[in-house]
Amino acid sequence: MSKQETTKILITGANGLLGSNLARFFSSKKNFDVFRTSLHSSPSGNCIPGDLQDNRFALDLIKRVNPQIVINTVGLVNLDRCEEDPACARRINVDAAVNAARAAGEGGARFIHISTDHLFDGKRAMYSEEDTPAPVNVYGKTKLEAEKEVLRLAPQAVIVRTNFYGWSPPAHPQTFGEWVYNSLKNKAPLTLFTDYYFSPIEVTHLAEALEEVALSYFQGVINIAGTERCSKYDFGMSLCKVFSLDSGCITAGAMDPRAFKARRQKDLSLSTDRFKRLFKKQLPSLKEGLLRFYETRKTGNG
Repeated sequence: MSKQETTKILITGANGLLGSNLARFFSSKKNFDVFRTSLHSSPSGNCIPGDLQDNRFALDLIKRVNPQIVINTVGLVNLDRCEEDPACARRINVDAAVNAARAAGEGGARFIHISTDHLFDGKRAMYSEEDTPAPVNVYGKTKLEAEKEVLRLAPQAVIVRTNFYGWSPPAHPQTFGEWVYNSLKNKAPLTLFTDYYFSPIEVTHLAEALEEVALSYFQGVINIAGTERCSKYDFGMSLCKVFSLDSGCITAGAMDPRAFKARRQKDLSLSTDRFKRLFKKQLPSLKEGLLRFYETRKTGNG
C-alpha cells in the first residue's frame, strides 16, 4: 500500500481514549480519509452511531464506508465488570470483533484489531508474540478468544497487543495516566503498586506505530508498547518528575489480589523486539512517553 495514495480508514470505538486519538491523528494526515463509528454519536456529529454487536450494522457500515483499513478499538476494558458479567464481556470483546472482522474481510479491507497485554499469567516479564497465552481473568480470556476468531475470519489481519495511556475525550472516564496526573495535580493521596509491572505506551506514540503497521504488509500478532518495564509506582514517580509535581502524596504499596473481583497478574510487560526488527524503529521509553503526555496535555484532550 503506497503512502502516496489517499487511504480510506475506519476507526471503531471512536469516542474512546484510543479511538478518539487515532481519529485525530489520522485526520491530521493528508493521505488519509477518516471515518468514525461508535455506539453513540459524537458531539462533533461526524461519527456513525451503531452497535458492532449487531452483525447487520457491521456489514452495512463496511458497505457504506468501503474502507481500505479498519482499526477496531472496541472493548470492555474494566476487568472487574468483565468478571461480574462474562456474557456482556463476551458480547463486546468477542462478538463485536467477530462481526467487524467478518464485514471487513467481505469488504476487502485490511483489519487491525487492538488486543491487550492481559493475556499471560504474569509469572515472568517481557512477553513476546511467541509466548503461549494463559489469561487469568474473564477480560483476558475474551480478548484471547477475539484474537483467535479474528485470525480465523481474516488470516491477513493484524493483532496489536498493547497497554496505552493518554488524554481522553470530554466526559470519558479518566484512565490510569489521567488519574495519576489529576491526583498529583490536586495533591490527593494515592497508593501505587511497586509489584505490578507493565510497559505502557503513550497513545499518540501508539498511533504513529499503528500507521507504520497499517501501511505495511505485515500480518499476524505484534506487540506495540513502551520499551521499558516499570511498576505502577515507577510510572507515578516518573510522571512527577516530567510534570514537576510533588511526589509526597504518593504512597508505595503492594497489590492485594483479594481487593479485586478479577484476578490480577503481577507482570504485564511486553517485548517490542519484533516491531523494532520489522520496522527498524525503536518504540519510546517511559520518559519519552511521559514527555509526550506532558506536551499534549493542552493540544490533546487533556
